[in-house]
Amino acid sequence: MQDWQRVLDTSERLRSLSVADFPARPSHSTVALVHPRFFDRTYVINPHMGGRVDREQAREQWDRLRTVLERHAADVRVLDPAAVEESLGDRDVPPPETQPDMVFVANHAIPTPDGQGVVLAQMSTPERASEPVYFREWAEQQGYSVGPAPTAAFEGAGDAVWHPSRRLLWGGHGVRSDPAAYDELAERLGAAVVPLELTDDRYFHLDLCLLPLSETAALVQPGAFTPAARNKLEAVFETLIEAPADEALDSFAVNGAVMDGTVIAGTGAPVTTGRLEAAGYDVVNVETDEFLKAGGSVGCLTLRLGTPD
Repeated sequence: MQDWQRVLDTSERLRSLSVADFPARPSHSTVALVHPRFFDRTYVINPHMGGRVDREQAREQWDRLRTVLERHAADVRVLDPAAVEESLGDRDVPPPETQPDMVFVANHAIPTPDGQGVVLAQMSTPERASEPVYFREWAEQQGYSVGPAPTAAFEGAGDAVWHPSRRLLWGGHGVRSDPAAYDELAERLGAAVVPLELTDDRYFHLDLCLLPLSETAALVQPGAFTPAARNKLEAVFETLIEAPADEALDSFAVNGAVMDGTVIAGTGAPVTTGRLEAAGYDVVNVETDEFLKAGGSVGCLTLRLGTPD
């Protein structure tokens, strides 16, 4: 095992390394989306869920997001739950219309470092437990190699966030994902993993409070983390841009996607947008109000993948 290839659980250990000590990782230029035809808010499994979803409006917002992504990403691929259901045949899987959160594809899996495969999620709530079955079927159809989920709870790229261009994985835990999953992932992915403990169930996934912008900068909401976790972030990133707590909670200001230096995010976070633009980033805002009613925005709706051979 290489010196960097381990679970790095202290800021002191991180400060002894530089970003350049971690092997390079190719950029993932494909974006996966899930068609929102079955999206709704029919149960409550996080503190943000509430209100009646306007499904027609949700579809319009998703269409606009797809259009924006197609302008910035090399390849956008859409998982249609209805089509995947047909290919699943008579397997004992709940129908997609009973899984209204499937649109939040970030939670289904995490890409392997080379981007040619994925490791499936092990969802922590029974309401979403079957979603990765659909993603597995679709990913195999697309030509990706698919690895089984860790044995412990692990909610995919919602909690496991790759450091830009490096074989370094930030691993959120404490609300949904189990820290034991990262011991397994470090070995299976051949990567360094930095566990980050979340302390507030309003930030139930890491992608609600951490968005890496580049190898040296990230957008964060520091109140979501323990002091030890904040120290780890400060040990690696030269610049941490803080999103105000009200914008991170009310508008999911941190839950965005970064495409070639452009930050794609929801609306309603003017302070965060101003701070990003002052730091030199282009920001494109897309309305995601209907998806906020279920606890997700741009980051939850997208999953970065590589291109399979």
